[in-house]
Amino acid sequence: MGKVFKILTAGLLAGLVHSPANAALVSFTGNGNFSDVANCNGGNPACSISDDGNVLRMSGATNNNKPSTLTITDIIGTDVSTNKNDYLIGKITWVNLATYNTDQNFNVKYTFTLNFTEPSNSSDFQVFDLNIQQTTNPSPDNVFNISQSLLKNLGPFTLDGVTVKDIHFVEYGDGWYDKYSGKWTNPEGGTSTLKIVADFKVGPAIPPVPEPSTWAMMILGFAGVGFMAYRRKRSGKALTAA
Repeated sequence: MGKVFKILTAGLLAGLVHSPANAALVSFTGNGNFSDVANCNGGNPACSISDDGNVLRMSGATNNNKPSTLTITDIIGTDVSTNKNDYLIGKITWVNLATYNTDQNFNVKYTFTLNFTEPSNSSDFQVFDLNIQQTTNPSPDNVFNISQSLLKNLGPFTLDGVTVKDIHFVEYGDGWYDKYSGKWTNPEGGTSTLKIVADFKVGPAIPPVPEPSTWAMMILGFAGVGFMAYRRKRSGKALTAA
């Protein structure tokens, strides 16, 4: 009886373990926008924001009438596989031209919104009150208060079977970013991209729902175990009567 019971139990567990489960995929949007320019009064032309909120035109311009710009790229991720490290969810590109007639110090709000639709719905946003200093050429310009600690306030996101974690900034290009002070620096004539990245990790395993064939195996297995127990009980009574 003991050996048969172990075999049946092992078969049932094997059926459950090997029942296929759908792999979790992630779909999201990472949207950014600029708003509320303040204290930009001394440059010519003055600071401005595009209608969609994705481009900040800093004050002043080059001889070709081109200003320095901060440009947001919205990121859309569809059916992204899990177990991704440093996956791109947002991006700002800074083109720092050698401009003239600039305002030396102004403020602007940058809002980043992260919205998930798969494998479940979840969203959050963070507002950064940026201070931008356009120093006299040829010194590099600076963006202050683009804080790593504020970015980490997003979430936490625990989707169905997926955890989104370690959201942070990474700089690519001519500039440099100090995550401790929240200072982003770009030299004159430089192009610097500040990316927002995150890790998508499979969370605690979710027990798969047994398929019909697995349920049938379980029923037959339990029936077999019950029948063997019944036979053992009958055999015991027969020996006692003898």
